[in-house]
Amino acid sequence: MAQWWNLVRSFGGHFKGDNPSSRIVLLADAQELDQVLTKATNSRAMDQRLSQLDSEPFFLNEDEKWKKHRRVSAPLMGSKHLRQMTPAIAENAQILVNLWKAKMKAKANGATCFSCEDDFKYATLDAILSATTGKSAAAVENAISEIARSDPVVDEHGGATFHLRSLPICDAVTYLFRSIGDTVSLPPTLTYIYQQYLRWTPTFNKHYRIAADTVNQSIAEHRQRTREARALGEKIEANSLIEMIVQNEGQPDKESFSEAELRDEALGFVFGVGPRDGGGGSAMGFLTETPEIQRALRQELLGVVASDGSEGRPVTFDEMMSPEKTPYLEAVVAETLRLSIVAGGSTRQATQQIDFLGHTIPAGTNIVYLSGLACFNASVENEERLRSFDSKRTEMLQKNEAGGRELWKMPTNKFEPERWIKVDSATGKKTFDPKAGFSFPFGFGLRACPGKQLAMLELKIYIATLNLAFFLDRTPQELSSHRAGMKLSRFPLQAYVSPKPWSSASAMSS
Repeated sequence: MAQWWNLVRSFGGHFKGDNPSSRIVLLADAQELDQVLTKATNSRAMDQRLSQLDSEPFFLNEDEKWKKHRRVSAPLMGSKHLRQMTPAIAENAQILVNLWKAKMKAKANGATCFSCEDDFKYATLDAILSATTGKSAAAVENAISEIARSDPVVDEHGGATFHLRSLPICDAVTYLFRSIGDTVSLPPTLTYIYQQYLRWTPTFNKHYRIAADTVNQSIAEHRQRTREARALGEKIEANSLIEMIVQNEGQPDKESFSEAELRDEALGFVFGVGPRDGGGGSAMGFLTETPEIQRALRQELLGVVASDGSEGRPVTFDEMMSPEKTPYLEAVVAETLRLSIVAGGSTRQATQQIDFLGHTIPAGTNIVYLSGLACFNASVENEERLRSFDSKRTEMLQKNEAGGRELWKMPTNKFEPERWIKVDSATGKKTFDPKAGFSFPFGFGLRACPGKQLAMLELKIYIATLNLAFFLDRTPQELSSHRAGMKLSRFPLQAYVSPKPWSSASAMSS
């Protein structure tokens, strides 16, 4: 991935590579990507034939299967079901607070902070299994129970790492998610060979059986509940993907799935979100370095969450999904996703001829769009270079206002939530502007991440809950890098936190 970014930096908005087996074009111009990919998706000029580099399941590349997946999963991402899932996610965030308190209490001598990179993976896995099967894996609770048996290792910089024994389902989903991620850096032919090889390895089959058995057990339980409810003439409210599909079985004009299709649908949904950091670890790093942003965020949240005098209670759906109430929280989340570049890009294949910045891309070309880099470079600092392409753009895009967006005025390598805030000059009222500049963390067009709303809800709840509970003191510089790795999405290679009570001297100092 890094090599691709360097190529595009050198050659501008696109780079074409030709070899006897494959033609690849890299696209990295933010002003063109949104319009071109959305238009191309609608006209079927691009098809998803290759492995994803972002959060979508890599095997949903057949049009009919993809359409069916979206029809089934789309209702789960609506406000009704997200509202129903919020109490469980908020409760899990409170359990995450308890995990950090347990780590703070158990820190070994010499430790000034602890690693939190696995904590958000556990929390995300709990949320996605709950959304898929209706039952959390209780991974965060398990981590708390393991603290007492853990002997944390403290490095020379004072960073404590807790090696906690995780649940079999956590190990299984993590391994399978990592295996899928290993394929994205390979050429298409090698990707297929590697996938076939994995299927014959004992380790892959062991973990796949654990994941499949978990899903199959959930399917059997929900089918039994549905049969019993129908026999009694009762209606059960569907709160998970499997419940929604099972309750449609045997009903006229409803989607029907075979046994294997239902299992794969559920597993695909789990792996589509996966046990990833989800931006949580990156957010903690950014907030640790900016105490003034922590204080501003807490002040806003106290005015909303604690306005009824019940500070410490779980947050609600309305509080987390109302930009007019929490514009700064929206800005912090948007800035986290922009700067951490959770999804670096994706791959498509041109099924028809496509024009991009005056260049003709023939059918059959493998297209890699680097949306993360494109949005990062869409700033006034690069305006001269970006303007050099204006003669090749459409008249609308020449105005630098594609989709109502402008080039970033603040440096794009800085964590600045204020870039997303619009201030009314007359009233001084602050509002969140989702189109303040270029940022597409969940992809483009019809093939954009289907779990966007769930991912956003989770990240808001975790950031808000942890911010209300702790002030994040500075960590040693050696443990504060923003280096990242790449599987199906980017994730921090280093995530240490030093939580303190808001009554501590560090939190109170200006």
